[in-house]
Amino acid sequence: MKFKIRMRASGQALIEYLLIFCFMTFISISMVKGLSKTMFASVGAIGYELTEQLTVGVCKELCFFKGYVNQEE
Repeated sequence: MKFKIRMRASGQALIEYLLIFCFMTFISISMVKGLSKTMFASVGAIGYELTEQLTVGVCKELCFFKGYVNQEE
């Protein structure tokens, strides 16, 4: 007695779509992680520079704030 297993192709498209969806999701998550690292680094650098400039407060003319203790006159 021989048994033949018949495979239907009706579920194949669903499996292929799921694999493509998983692959695209993986790529999207990787892109978002990379973008967030880049934004964190650039915004962090800008924040550091602004903090350094605003805490030092030394300027000869066109100062934004005239109340610095170490301001040059």
